[in-house]
Amino acid sequence: MKTSLLLAALIAPFAAHAANEDLPFAGPPVVQAGDRVPPPAPVTPSDQDLQAIKAKLAELKTALQALKAAKADDKLIVDAEAYGWVVENVLRVPGGFINKEAAGRCLAVLADGLRRASEIKAGTAAWPQLKGRVHRAYRSQVDGTAQPYTLNIPASYDPAKPMPLYVYLHGRSHDTPDLGLTWVGGDDRPSARSEKGGGGGGNAAYLRVDVFGRGNNSFRWAGETDVFEVISAVRQRYNIDPKRILLAGFSMGGAGSWQIGLHNADMFCGLEIDAGVIGNRLNFDDLNPVQRATNVHYGILIDHALNVFNVPLVGYAGANDAQLASSTSIREQLGREGYTIDRTGQYQFTGKDINAIFLANPGQGHSHATGDTAKAIDAFNAANLARGVVVPDHIRFITYTTRYNRSHWVTVDGLQQHFARASVDAERDAAKSNYTVKTSNVSRLVLTDAAAAQKVSIDGDALSVKPAASLLFVRTNGHWQAAKPTADSGLRKQHNLQGPRNDAFFESFLCGAPTGRANNPIADVQGKQELDRFAKMFARDYCGEARTKDDTAVTADDIANNNLILFGDPGSNRIVARVLAKLPIKWTKESITVAGKTYTAADHVPVLIYPNPLNPKHYIVINSGLSAGGRNAPGYGDYAVLKVSQQADGQTSTETAAEGVFDESWQLAAAKM
Repeated sequence: MKTSLLLAALIAPFAAHAANEDLPFAGPPVVQAGDRVPPPAPVTPSDQDLQAIKAKLAELKTALQALKAAKADDKLIVDAEAYGWVVENVLRVPGGFINKEAAGRCLAVLADGLRRASEIKAGTAAWPQLKGRVHRAYRSQVDGTAQPYTLNIPASYDPAKPMPLYVYLHGRSHDTPDLGLTWVGGDDRPSARSEKGGGGGGNAAYLRVDVFGRGNNSFRWAGETDVFEVISAVRQRYNIDPKRILLAGFSMGGAGSWQIGLHNADMFCGLEIDAGVIGNRLNFDDLNPVQRATNVHYGILIDHALNVFNVPLVGYAGANDAQLASSTSIREQLGREGYTIDRTGQYQFTGKDINAIFLANPGQGHSHATGDTAKAIDAFNAANLARGVVVPDHIRFITYTTRYNRSHWVTVDGLQQHFARASVDAERDAAKSNYTVKTSNVSRLVLTDAAAAQKVSIDGDALSVKPAASLLFVRTNGHWQAAKPTADSGLRKQHNLQGPRNDAFFESFLCGAPTGRANNPIADVQGKQELDRFAKMFARDYCGEARTKDDTAVTADDIANNNLILFGDPGSNRIVARVLAKLPIKWTKESITVAGKTYTAADHVPVLIYPNPLNPKHYIVINSGLSAGGRNAPGYGDYAVLKVSQQADGQTSTETAAEGVFDESWQLAAAKM
């Protein structure tokens, strides 16, 4: 079934990509006329409809609360709770009723949720054992909400036997904003679709999961985390072979598959990228440190093509689709990295020394593969699902951040400079006793599966080692030495604790709202305005809840388990006041000093991300929520100072007075004007 497209703005940079000229196009690479995502045309439901929806939602919440009080299985409760959460999100987001049918759809979804709650209470819940198309959900660790996903379970599934998992990321929804109504509700009955081949309904050879990804956010930040949480939830509930998980996606889902697959290549036995846009930068050479930091996750994926070395890839687009430039860019980059990819058909390129194929459908625009092209994709996937992940003795991979720092038995535990290109080329012999490793921009390296290791050479430094499950090496004064994997002393940028500001929103977070009297009114107004902006954006774009407590209500457990997102100043927010002395800035009633420069506190506010002094395993973020791409929100890097002006309507506007990134020890680098 044909899905939608990314917006024209996303594909425009590729329309004139010269590399496409070596394919026999039926015409120029353009988007087909009917493929654009229509703008939202929300409606206002009648008062009667609203009252009916709210009443049934309250009924479902009451039923769910009773089940929780009775200590029913939360893995069943969440399957019903998602139905209510999706409808609740429709109610609270402006424009949530996306068309005239939405009100009726809400009532039907709530009725299905109540039916599930009733079955849980009666002990007759049947959907966990069903084959076919089944809606399920999980409770997200990001915000505690019930997030839906859809399964296609073949009749051949046997709980006693591990089955491959086909993970599919959807294209942009035509229902914009997509608040999840199409992902919940309906009969819990087997569907014949699950036994059909191809992309639409599933395949008897694998269990398929369609990932919601929290809506139309290109599977970024919490949307990216959703993919991994779904895989984890499916593995908990069904017998999945962890070595035979394949990631696929179309259009927006193809973009998500590029970024997730290239950043986490060792997790999958194969990647299927269908018409997905990819970042068009080969390097960050012309960007300043802040621009590098704010683009590092999703802006430079072409340079990550080398990570395909360790995961099979099929890249596809219609021959008339501008998105063909994305897979072409990856193919060209692999050529620059020294790999041979031969033309093996009019519309096909095949890797000679790398397991990758690149396909185009003649005469097609932005659409799924058909005919022989679809058969070739299915055959490629079938071979990879049958073979599973093969742990290689030769690993090559690229990263720019310790968030994405692992490939099989190699882990980059530290960088010499974050947000700059780092590479690893590691080989071991068949006995796993001798290792030869070449690195660039790496300061700490871990080799696992090293129980037979004897000799390790890293960048020419020959080291004799004692075999161990894990070996740590540290680069000091230009040379590598073996080190004990003891607890770190002092702060350093490391996996999931390296910034920049948006990095806090991949995992569980809690907002701390100010309740005290601000030292300067402008900080209070700006902080509350930013909290309100973020809460609304997170609901709209991530089907989520920016969980918020007053600063006075934040507990020790909250500090232990969450990244804290704090708003206000040391006068209005008592947690900011508690941590201030241990932050690399000075903030008094009169002034703010950052990187050696002082700003007046009456009209400036600092923004930063930093390891929480109350719990250095998590972040604190001050005066900023998630800055999602496409919303014209600034990046800021790790920190910034904002010049704040209050408008006649009481709202504030800001200008960036300074911004920068912390160094590898979380110390201040020079401010960027």
